[in-house]
Amino acid sequence: MRGLADLDVTLPDIGKRLDEIDEPVIAAAQTIPERRDAGGAERVLALTDRVWFKVKTSDRRGTVTELRGDDLPEWVLPTRGAWWIGAAGRRQSDSPQRDFYAVLEKECSKGKAVSSEHLLPGDKDWKRLALEQAYAWRVDMKRIVIRLVVESLKSGQPVSAEFRKHRITALVRADNGHEGYLAIVADGIADAEMFALLLDSVPGIAVDEWQLEPSTVAGMEPKSGQLIWSTMFPPDVARQVLELAEED
Repeated sequence: MRGLADLDVTLPDIGKRLDEIDEPVIAAAQTIPERRDAGGAERVLALTDRVWFKVKTSDRRGTVTELRGDDLPEWVLPTRGAWWIGAAGRRQSDSPQRDFYAVLEKECSKGKAVSSEHLLPGDKDWKRLALEQAYAWRVDMKRIVIRLVVESLKSGQPVSAEFRKHRITALVRADNGHEGYLAIVADGIADAEMFALLLDSVPGIAVDEWQLEPSTVAGMEPKSGQLIWSTMFPPDVARQVLELAEED
């Protein structure tokens, strides 16, 4: 977030992950891990308290480091390493005193000591990441639920998928001459708020239209560890679900 501010880049809403922003420094920074492993990354030698690497584009500069161990909260589980852009700026070739790395060295120097700790992620950065992950989780859940409902709508059979260690099943039934119904089955989801988000993934159905089974709608009996919610599934809702699936 500091790097974006350094470059006068507006912070987007949480629907846009910061690492996906179309910014040359971000794109160049994502090549550093491979270049480091190949021995081609250039260190910021003035920052001696930890290893920082230079990021250079035609008119922008930045510095990145790899986060390890105590640098990371317990809930952060990187799958491809955790690299961090600590600062960024514009190239200032006309004045050595205004050079990005010279300014950064001065910023991190306190007498003879060097500390770049303030360039590491702060509370606001971790909150931003948590929000991005929650948003992505919500989008993934909705996409999976819509796909399951559509497949069941077409086949008339229950369709299941694994989602973040949970099992979700959708069942759509539409008997001749009768309005259809939809049942959502979840195994291992005890959190009521999570289940509410799961049901909210189906468009066009109000919260009070869902009934916990067994009910008069579907008459299904949940197995041990299962929760089943059902609702009427009118044609206009089916159309909305099919349209969302086509858009995706």
